[in-house]
Amino acid sequence: MSSRTTNVDPFEIIQTVDEPLFVLNESYAIVFGNRAFDTTFGVNRMEIEGKSVYSIGGGMFDLPLVKEKFEHVFKERKVLESFELDHVFPKAGRRTFTINASIMRRYGNANTEQMVVRFIDITEKIAAERAIRQKTQEILELSTPISKIWDEILILPLIGTLDTVRADKMIAQLLDAIRRESARYIIMDGTAVSSMDETGARNIIKATVAVKLLGAHVIMTGIKPEVAMTMVQLGIELRDIQTRATLQEGVQYALESRGYLIMLKGAMREEQQINNSRDSERPSKSTLRLISPYREP
Repeated sequence: MSSRTTNVDPFEIIQTVDEPLFVLNESYAIVFGNRAFDTTFGVNRMEIEGKSVYSIGGGMFDLPLVKEKFEHVFKERKVLESFELDHVFPKAGRRTFTINASIMRRYGNANTEQMVVRFIDITEKIAAERAIRQKTQEILELSTPISKIWDEILILPLIGTLDTVRADKMIAQLLDAIRRESARYIIMDGTAVSSMDETGARNIIKATVAVKLLGAHVIMTGIKPEVAMTMVQLGIELRDIQTRATLQEGVQYALESRGYLIMLKGAMREEQQINNSRDSERPSKSTLRLISPYREP
C-alpha cells in the first residue's frame, strides 16, 4: 500500500481537475499548469512552465492584488488564501474568478515550498446576481408609480406589501416628485391594499412625515375596513392626515383645496345651449367641469 501511494503522481491528478490550476515555486515560476488552465487562458503548457507567472499571457497576472496575495501565502505559509479577481484577460476576455492559493506539500526533488493556485469562474454567477438586482430595482420602481393628475396634485397607489425596502424607495421617489412638480397634495390610495402589518402601517406614517417636511399634505383614500381595524389595534393614528373613503372623493378634496369648483356641465346654461344647437336629438350627459375662481369661466 505504501509503494502504491509513493507511485501516485500528484501532477497527473491535477490534470484531471476541470478548473484552471497551476503550481508555483517560491520564485513565482510556474512548475506545472493543467489543461483547463491552458484552455481557459489560451496559453500553452510548454511555453509557460518555468516562466514567471507575472510574465505569461502578456502579463495578465502582473497585478498588484495578485502579487500581494501570492506573496502573503509564501510569507505566512498559509493553508488557504482566497480572493476575487475581476479582470479583462487577453484571450479569455472579461472574467471574474475566485482564486484559492495555498502551500502544498513538497513533492519529489522539490527543495522549496510550492503553491497551488486554483481558479473558480464565477462570471456567470456575478452576471446573474447583477441581473436579479437590476430586475428587483425595476420591480420596485414599477411598484411605486407616482402620477401627476393636476397642478400640484400627485397620486401614489399603494400596491403590495410595504416593507422597509419598498417604503424607503417609495419615500425617496415621492420626495423627488414633490420637489420636481412643486406638489402640495399627495393622494395615497390604498384601494389595492387588502391587509397591512405593523411595519407597513408605520412606514406609511414615516412617508407622511417626510411629505409634511416638504410642506405638502397627504390625503389617504380607499382604506379597507380590515386595514383600518388593524391600524386601530396597532395604535396607529393618522394625525394631520385627511382621509376619504374613495379615490374620487380624495381627488375632489384636493381640487377643492386648490381652489377649484366642480360643477355639472348641465348646470351651465350657455354650455347647454351650445350642445343643443349642435345636436338637438342627442341626450344631454352629466359631466364634470373644473372652473377656477381666479379667472372668469
